[in-house]
Amino acid sequence: MKSNPYRSRGIQGPGLLRPIPGKVAFLLMGFLALAVVPAESAAKEWPTKPITVIVPWAAGASTDMTPRTLGPRMSAILGVPIQVVNKAGGSGIIGTLEAVKAPPDGYTLLADCGGTSSIQEAWSTNLPYKVEERTYIARAICAPLVLIVPASSPWKTVDDLVNAVRTNPSAISFGVIGGTGVPDVAIAQFRAAMTARGVDNSKTRPVTYKGSGEVGPAIGGGHISYSFTTPSACQALVSAGKIRALAITSAQRYKNMPEVPTTAEAGWPSVDMVYWAGFAGPPGLPENVVKAVDQATREALKDPEVVAKLARIGLEPFYLSRDQFKKFVFDEVRSIKSLGIR
Repeated sequence: MKSNPYRSRGIQGPGLLRPIPGKVAFLLMGFLALAVVPAESAAKEWPTKPITVIVPWAAGASTDMTPRTLGPRMSAILGVPIQVVNKAGGSGIIGTLEAVKAPPDGYTLLADCGGTSSIQEAWSTNLPYKVEERTYIARAICAPLVLIVPASSPWKTVDDLVNAVRTNPSAISFGVIGGTGVPDVAIAQFRAAMTARGVDNSKTRPVTYKGSGEVGPAIGGGHISYSFTTPSACQALVSAGKIRALAITSAQRYKNMPEVPTTAEAGWPSVDMVYWAGFAGPPGLPENVVKAVDQATREALKDPEVVAKLARIGLEPFYLSRDQFKKFVFDEVRSIKSLGIR
């Protein structure tokens, strides 16, 4: 068999795929580079349009106030608008489901908190998503919880309220957020502590709300007897004389409510749940999106104006990066389960 006379010359046949002159080859390679680089660059560019942060609770609560307070600074850092949308209901499941089932492109994020992560994992069954599968981005803020009662009630201390439960439990109602909200853990701790002291809670009545933003007005209107909520959700009503704060779950007295004793000072140290919030997203968020949102969160939390705004609504920076954030959530799951109250 004769050898191909064209193979050694690097061509396939007469007149085809002849060697390309060096100058032409250089120009052609440059053209191809221009054609390819923008496509790769476009895939890495984020964000290029508005970002939606879904809050799975009613407006006015701390989970709602967190992205609304950090959002303007994060928007300036990222260069696109950030829209906060409330999708309340279903004990936080409705909004959370929409956020974690969104396309993993970074344009739909979740304002996450214990009520949509650790508490659901500890107390809920048959969730339509797996809490461990979402993309944890950054924990952002924290706040203590405040035990509140109507200002028109005769209860001036925690013990006054407990005595009312002891003497006439059927007249006492308490506000919960679907049974899996962060205040619900504090209520469960409180009820367990009362039971341990021989107080029968079985005839008291839970009343469910869509978020802490609804609980304060319900207390102020005398529709329920007590609940726990964050300072941001109750400070205005306390100042207006509509509700009374009996105790707060912080380790020390809270600077914006210095007259309110801690739960430990009031004699109920096992009631110590605190609230936190941060940002998460659908499973599989690209690395560049996670890094960008994390960086924007960190920078926003270092901004003195943002920190001052957070302080005015009872919140403070409580940053953790994504891996630390996820570990924190599942440490909290174990802690809640260990209470043995559900």
